[in-house]
Amino acid sequence: MDRKIVIPLLLCVATLFPSVTTAQFFEKQKVVVWEIYDRNNDVKVSSATKQQIQTSIVDAFVSSRNYEAFEGNLDDVKNKLSSRGLIPSPGDVAKVARELYNVDFVLFTTIRIMDRSNSYDEFKVNLSSELFSTETQKAERMAYVDMKSDPAAIPAACAKLLGDLLHETLRAPAPARETSSFSQPAQSSNSQPAYNQSPQPRTPQNFVENAGCGLNMKMIYVEGGSFRMGATAEQGSEAESDESPVHTVQLESFYIAECEVTQAQWEAVMGTTIYRQRDLVDASLPICGVGADVPMYYISWDEAQAFCRELSAMTGRTYILPTEVQWEYAARGGKHSKGYKYSGSYMVDAVAWYTQNSDSKVNPVKQKRANELGLYDMTGNLYEWCYDWYGSYSSSPQNNPTGPSSGEDRVIRGGSCFTFASGCRVSCRGRLSPADRNFLVGLRVVCLP
Repeated sequence: MDRKIVIPLLLCVATLFPSVTTAQFFEKQKVVVWEIYDRNNDVKVSSATKQQIQTSIVDAFVSSRNYEAFEGNLDDVKNKLSSRGLIPSPGDVAKVARELYNVDFVLFTTIRIMDRSNSYDEFKVNLSSELFSTETQKAERMAYVDMKSDPAAIPAACAKLLGDLLHETLRAPAPARETSSFSQPAQSSNSQPAYNQSPQPRTPQNFVENAGCGLNMKMIYVEGGSFRMGATAEQGSEAESDESPVHTVQLESFYIAECEVTQAQWEAVMGTTIYRQRDLVDASLPICGVGADVPMYYISWDEAQAFCRELSAMTGRTYILPTEVQWEYAARGGKHSKGYKYSGSYMVDAVAWYTQNSDSKVNPVKQKRANELGLYDMTGNLYEWCYDWYGSYSSSPQNNPTGPSSGEDRVIRGGSCFTFASGCRVSCRGRLSPADRNFLVGLRVVCLP
């Protein structure tokens, strides 16, 4: 198949994530601890111990994440739910709690008392938490605190629990606060709590976008920098003329999706299935892979742009198609690049579904090895739309280029399940009319900080 013109041959769980602007994302955030309770009181634990566990959990969260926290009034939340005719589901509770207390995050913590050894003198406390934030998808982890241990061990166990939730290593705060030191919301004239919102810079990190519909789209932070774009030495003799001249590009940081947009994600945002998209072209054309985790195809550049606009409207963030420069920089591994020929390896089979191993179908995401940034399927499976019009390279150094101002075709990158290995290289370029819906072209989104 000509890599230049690809011929068309052939959750819903209510989100607990608020709309958070880019500026807010790096400021000190507000969190309400909604409910902490003893689910199974077969084994008695003193109220002081429960309070220490509760305090330690919140301390670990607040001190590690630069958040303010206070305890919400569950009765207020229940009354508001009742007045709206809502059921007390986690999604509804979190939504109402955020509105009622003007907070960004909701932390749910359950303390389950368990007799782990059928002996009351060796019981442990099982801490099970659900964390909802802009930084991580809903997660549930458990940690056990041995009540025979020194009480000083409790903060460390709570910090480990929160670390597991955030996939980070957290240290227990020291010293722990007194049980009465939860910050209470100061009441303003409109009965909404007031907070200190002074900026508190944090290191940018990956996050999971749920967009109000269980999207579960992991976004990978890509630190900006300078790189050599085009047919660099490792691309070898397979490089073609439009990959030259090699030139230096400087670009700013961004987030890029871990995977190509899947059929489940597309349907959650746009409401159309793979069959409907195929039928918009020709109902007789083949379906070359179907499933929630299979990338979406039969989508035009214009429809890919519409997906980005809709996702931006749903989340309050700025989602776009990657520029060709952003795509190649991410495919090469950004600042962590090891100079591979393909995205994540010198061996195409390790990272790509292509003509030799794909069984002539589009395969589910994340089945091959990730690249240096943790991105999957940048090589093979489906071509991916880029923002740019297709055009020739310049030898001059460039700063955040977005391609020509006009053209006939848009850039597609990455190769596909019907592409030979040479077309899957990180510098290889393709092009397609923006109106075309093709069974070998999908998309991956970028979020701007």
